[in-house]
Amino acid sequence: MSTEPGSESPQPPEKEGRGGDWTRALREAAPYLGIGSSLAVTVLLGLGGGYWLDGKLGTRPWLFLAGGVFGVVAAFWQVYKQVMVRKP
Repeated sequence: MSTEPGSESPQPPEKEGRGGDWTRALREAAPYLGIGSSLAVTVLLGLGGGYWLDGKLGTRPWLFLAGGVFGVVAAFWQVYKQVMVRKP
């Protein structure tokens, strides 16, 4: 299988030194940087939903606690999926 001389796309030169290492490390870590905030937002949404339902139904604190448990389970499931998909 032969390729034509002009068909190859030029590759950018590799950066050498500390700057290139830092860029590569940051690029590899980037997918994991948002996991913490994603975890916190998911738990807070579960707690907020439970609190709101408690106010509507008058069942304080049971739906607040159930929302918190749901938020924690959902957050860890989301983190598990993100980590397992990006696992090398």
